[in-house]
Amino acid sequence: MKKLLTFSVLALAILALVFGLAPFTSQAADHLDAPGLTSPGGDGRLDITDIYAFQSPSTPANTVMVMNVNPGAGALSPTTFSSSAKYEFQVTTNGSTTTSVIYQLRFSAPDGNGAQNVTLRKVIPGGPATVVATGQTGSGITVSGGGMLYAGLFDDPFFFDLNAFLGAYAFCEAPGGTPGSSGADFFAGLNVSSIVLELPSSVFGTNNIGVWARTVAGSQQIDRMGRPAINTVFIPSSSKNAFNESLPQKDARLFSQFLGDFASVLLPDILTIDTSSPAGFLNGRQLADDVIDTELSLLGVPPGSDCVDGNDGTFSTSFPYLAPAH
Repeated sequence: MKKLLTFSVLALAILALVFGLAPFTSQAADHLDAPGLTSPGGDGRLDITDIYAFQSPSTPANTVMVMNVNPGAGALSPTTFSSSAKYEFQVTTNGSTTTSVIYQLRFSAPDGNGAQNVTLRKVIPGGPATVVATGQTGSGITVSGGGMLYAGLFDDPFFFDLNAFLGAYAFCEAPGGTPGSSGADFFAGLNVSSIVLELPSSVFGTNNIGVWARTVAGSQQIDRMGRPAINTVFIPSSSKNAFNESLPQKDARLFSQFLGDFASVLLPDILTIDTSSPAGFLNGRQLADDVIDTELSLLGVPPGSDCVDGNDGTFSTSFPYLAPAH
């Protein structure tokens, strides 16, 4: 019963996460979630829009982690990565909030064609940092010890009828569509800059891991993300920058007050996954997971769908999995 109750609370919380508790403009998922990430002072290259963690569909013994930055890449944000920042996947194990290993990426300045050199380091907190991959953006890079890395421009995999949520029309009644059958993906045609890292799951030493991502400029953490939209939905504007600059270990102490009954389930803000399972959300997060429809159906909220059933681009079953940029 306790497990069922916890699942129900989490389901309700996730519904709040994807729909939000108040109207927003482009702040779905984790896009432009805090004042420090938006114009005039913000840098889209450091704005994490979404992260994903899932079992590789082509190699079940591998785990895939994806970090997307640059919301509206090429329109609202650049299409390159910052050469003065670090991009990190932080991995915890067996329910701990303490990071056991960091996969850290650095990029060079773009060349005349926009390509950047990329270096991936495996960092053991308090221990060594080892270069495990080097290459260029826009190309697959082999990782020492197994796995692949790819960094480049892709279609934004987040899909949602944001205009219907904002009240422009009813869900499943997009303009020009037949009532009950049509939705409009607000994110169709938009791109992001993506980092895709696939590794043998055995490197983690356990099937039960947690993943969160962060961007760091100098010694300052700029953005971080685990589960979808924690900052966007629950954290007030006055504390959004502080949330992004903090660590998951401090979440319960510093931010529980803003999540209320959801705090014990949603904090710390770490995306958890059993890497031995091919299941998606709520087990990690797969690219094609229709989070909105899952939660509408689970909770019996009419009409049970936003009638946007998938991404505007086609995901691949092979590395690097994301749909091509527009």
